[in-house]
This record gives sequence, structure tokens and C-alpha cells, in this order.
Amino acid sequence: GVDLTNARNQSEIAQRHLEAVNAVGKQQTLKSAKGQLESAEGKYAGASAQLAYSGIKSPINGVVTDRPLYPGEMAAAGTPLLTIMDISTVVARAHIPQQSAALLKSGDKATLTVPGMDQPISGKVSLVSPALDPNSTTVEVWVEIKNPRERLKPGSSVQVSMVARSLPDALAIPVAALLTAQDGVTSVMVEGACPESKNASDRCALQRDVKTGIRDDDRVQITDGLREGDRVVASGAYGLPDKSRITTAEAKPEAKNEKE
Repeated sequence: GVDLTNARNQSEIAQRHLEAVNAVGKQQTLKSAKGQLESAEGKYAGASAQLAYSGIKSPINGVVTDRPLYPGEMAAAGTPLLTIMDISTVVARAHIPQQSAALLKSGDKATLTVPGMDQPISGKVSLVSPALDPNSTTVEVWVEIKNPRERLKPGSSVQVSMVARSLPDALAIPVAALLTAQDGVTSVMVEGACPESKNASDRCALQRDVKTGIRDDDRVQITDGLREGDRVVASGAYGLPDKSRITTAEAKPEAKNEKE
């Protein structure tokens, strides 16, 4: 009896002790596993952050214009990986005489003629430099052009024409018709009746002083000295004496290249 009871009690105590030991062991194992999980999650978060840094996104939309590094090459700190250029809008820079630049302002219309393109492209003046270029004594002007189809490439050479003001009723003649004397007086040779001839069909080149206004590449405005309908000597006027007899001929239109 007594021995059996004691043995049973000791057995029960041992069983409870074993259960308690097992419970503590499970808690320690669980705590250890939880610590390992947290450590692994921390390492995963760090690796994910590093991976995110390896994906480089451009802050602008555009095209790659330079790629100094290629896959497998080591990049030093601060070294550019790619050069991205937004060419949806491009700017043409032109240097023009100070006199012409004084007539321009931002927003003025402009056109670009591009080699290889049949039609000119419209743009507008976006900047007229307030300072002269010390080397060329010209003024830098920027012309902004929309480039949705990326037809214009950075670095291309173009011809820029800008409209400072429009004079729809202006009288203009070819620049080649102007004669400038040493004293600065400007004149042209105008076709007219020969003063000393009785034959009305005789025509002479008569020198007439004129005043000029604005000009472009090949034409100049005449503000005084000519009337609409006057015929001027457009070529060969230099060295032609006043009142020289001449034979007139209509100017032939320039030949155009036909394209298939």
C-alpha cells in the first residue's frame, strides 16, 4: 500500500515535471524560431531595398543619346550610366546681326528648313539674348520647335527664318539691285525713257536715289524713291553709267528639281 502510493505520487510528480520541462523546451524552441524568422525577414527587407536601388529609372521621358557603360562593367561612384534627352521639343540656336535681333521678341513666328525634308517646320522665338557674342558681335536667338515624331535630331544643322514684323503692302526689290556709293548714298538703276532720244521705244537705265527699310536674305524694302510698277536693273547695274541704253528682259523663274 504505502510503497505503491508513494511510487504513484512520485510517478505523477515526475510526469508533471516532464510535462513542465517539455513545455519550457517548446517555448524556448518557439522563441528561438521566432528570432530566426525576424532576422530572416530583416535580411530579406534589406536585400529587397538593395535590389530596388539596382533598378534605375529616368526622371524624364526621352531617348538614350549616350551609353558609356555596358553590362558587366564596374561603375564608379558618380559615373553617368546613361544620357537621356527629351526631344519632344527642340531648340535651334541662331546668331543674327544686332540690327535684326532688335526687331525680334519672344513669341515671334519662325520656320526651319531642314536638309532632307521637303516642307519647312514651324516654330517660334523663345529667347533673344540680351548680350552680344564678343567674338562675332551677333546676338544668339533660340527658336523652339515641337518635335512629336522626333524628325529633328539633336546636333543637326538647319536654316532658320524669323518674322520680326510683317509689311503686307511694302515695296521690295532684289538686294542685288542696290548700289551703294562711297558717301553711303543708296541708289538703283531704273528703266525709263532715254532723255535725249526722240524714239519712245528707246530705253535707258536711269540712276535714282532710294531709301531702304528692312531686308531679308535676298530682298530689301524701299521706303522712298520708287513707285509700284517701276522696273529696276536686278543684275549688272554696277559699272553701268547713268542714262545708258539698255535692252530689258523678263527674269526667268529658277528651275526646280523634279522629284519622283
